[in-house]
Amino acid sequence: MQSVLLAVRSLLSAEIGVDTLLARIVDLIVDAMAADRATIFLIDHERGELFSQVAHLPELDEIRLPIGQGIVGHVATSGKPVAVDAAKQDKRHFAEIDAATGYETRSLLAVPVFERGAQSRSVIGVIQVLNKRGGGSFDDADRELLEALAEQTGEAIGLANLGGYHESPTRFNKIVGRSPAMRGVYDVISRAAGTDATVLVLGESGTGKELAARAIHVNSDRADGPFVKVDCTAIPEGLIEAELFGHEKGAFTGADRQVLGKCELADGGTLFLDEIGEMHAALQAKMLRFVQDRELERVGGREVIRADVRVVAATNRDLERMVRAGTFRQDLFYRIKVVEVRLPPLRDRGAEDVDQLARHFLAMYARKHGKPVSAIDPVAMALLRAYGWPGNIRELEHCIESAVVFATGPVIMPAHLSLPHDPDAVAEWEEALSHDTMPSGMSLADVEKKYIARTLADCGGNRTRAAQILGIGRNTLNRKIKQYGITQ
Repeated sequence: MQSVLLAVRSLLSAEIGVDTLLARIVDLIVDAMAADRATIFLIDHERGELFSQVAHLPELDEIRLPIGQGIVGHVATSGKPVAVDAAKQDKRHFAEIDAATGYETRSLLAVPVFERGAQSRSVIGVIQVLNKRGGGSFDDADRELLEALAEQTGEAIGLANLGGYHESPTRFNKIVGRSPAMRGVYDVISRAAGTDATVLVLGESGTGKELAARAIHVNSDRADGPFVKVDCTAIPEGLIEAELFGHEKGAFTGADRQVLGKCELADGGTLFLDEIGEMHAALQAKMLRFVQDRELERVGGREVIRADVRVVAATNRDLERMVRAGTFRQDLFYRIKVVEVRLPPLRDRGAEDVDQLARHFLAMYARKHGKPVSAIDPVAMALLRAYGWPGNIRELEHCIESAVVFATGPVIMPAHLSLPHDPDAVAEWEEALSHDTMPSGMSLADVEKKYIARTLADCGGNRTRAAQILGIGRNTLNRKIKQYGITQ
């Protein structure tokens, strides 16, 4: 049990594509449960349906059925697991799917997937496994294992922003944001990952260049190979050549043995050259040879060594200006920018991405530090949106972690934010966001209901505009309107 849970955990820590992530989880579930097939169903609240997000289902592209129908639908509505030894004898079994696929369901186990971190424990999906291998039945140990896997699957779904409401997800589970600017980035990353081309990742400090590089690696054919990072700013100039290309015994004082360099260690995988703009001129010439021919010579050696390496470089410097100034080789520049990925600064990504990132870091650091913090005050969120974020995502992450540490209750308040704001600015936001008062003692659900209703009223009932202001998707807003019984 522990090994499969660790395997899923390792998937959650990688910048793997969402579809690939869930497909691999389904494969692990089938193997761990000794089942013939498995399916992850999600709930589409807007249409009132369950749909198969990922499945071992060669006969159909997708299964859709009303919430409540079939054993899967029963689990979705009850929130309780169901194990069936003889599906045909269970009146809840929806036989039409077997009729459509020609597949015979005998034994079945289905467990709910709950929204990660939600106080209400709302069901967002169901995992179903079919037909225990060898003709047996799924037992209590199987149920316990599948429930543990469902918990991790819920985390994966939350990271991928699929939620229980079928919104457009982010493409990679550790790169958060679905603004138009980021959707363009995801498209380039996906296209680059499908090739072996050299990639140059550009962006200001703190925009997530290493995450983008790892996403390219993890979603490529080299995913099983090493990902080797070289930080060109962290290694002294006199040592970086040996660090990259290795050295032979006796090459210099202290070289008492042969040492392989990062280029050789990355054989079969990806070499990530972080901040390549800091590489000095003499090393640029040797790196040009490696990028061009994938050949190197260790320091103190004469043997020509080939390495099967995919190169991804990154920098926050303006390399074109450096080329014009003569501080960066033009031929190397053109060799490393076969595919160019430009990461936008956070200030250009819009309020929705700021909101999404803030909530992502809130959940992450609340778990890490064991704090019961689950929400961000509307005034605090307004301050986060209005700030320019010169340090980009890294600065936002540190701001939220600090706020989680200093929060004394379940809500991050303006005073908890380590931002350069003054009391007058806070007062202005409070006035703007509070046409009427919210008395103390209100539950978070009541506050949310009141805030959504007020935002809708301010927008004249325009749900698209209200969703943008609230920092949520329109489908999420529709779900909450229905949940709280809000009338317009």
